[in-house]
Amino acid sequence: MADPRVAVVTGAASGIGKATVKALAARGDRVLGVDRDAAGLAALRSELSGVDGTVETFAADLVDPAAAAAVVAEAVRRWRRVDLLALVAGVGQFGASESVELAEWELVLNVNLRAPFLLTQAAMPHLVRTRGCVVAVSSIAGIQGWPYSAVYAASKGGLVTMMRSLAIEYGPAGVRVNVVCPGGVDTGMTAAFRRGEFTVDDSVRKRGTGLEGRKADPAEIASVIAFLGSPEASFVNGAVLRADGGAFA
Repeated sequence: MADPRVAVVTGAASGIGKATVKALAARGDRVLGVDRDAAGLAALRSELSGVDGTVETFAADLVDPAAAAAVVAEAVRRWRRVDLLALVAGVGQFGASESVELAEWELVLNVNLRAPFLLTQAAMPHLVRTRGCVVAVSSIAGIQGWPYSAVYAASKGGLVTMMRSLAIEYGPAGVRVNVVCPGGVDTGMTAAFRRGEFTVDDSVRKRGTGLEGRKADPAEIASVIAFLGSPEASFVNGAVLRADGGAFA
């Protein structure tokens, strides 16, 4: 019997990341959930106590360039391999571009673009060994123009082309690298918009909903990540998959 697959999931304390940990654990993967929110990770472990030994957590702030190597080393220390790197952690940005400060620019680019590169770089030797895969979560803002989110869109667009480039570079070694681009997802990060903390017109709001006029549940995006990170997607490489409910059909 083959050893269980080992997955590293960032952004694991909430939203899509948390749903992804649950989806992977449910199919029998060993999962290292990573987040800077230690309390959220503790809550995740409590929720998944029934699968004790399958899910472990590791608190790390991915803004720190040293965190990437530490995360991968932790997975290898525990299970001696990495089969899937699910890059889910991200930060949002919304507001008039003229008001963006350098600190905001640096935070968004460091979390959404630099950290995924450093994590992939650290994991790649292990992924080559296992013929594993990377699944990165971008956004439809990374493939479409998006108002009031120029910095966020730049980071997510860069993530798309970076991952496609890595797919070309490492595909011959048997490593698959794919990207999921969700539309609007019902998470804590998007809840601020519903509370009215930002003023947007209806045309902007509609860009974040699918043809059914709703946002996705995080589990709906997690299922796409789980598929792309599975052997069933063995011939899918360099793909950019929209999961936007048809918003940009």
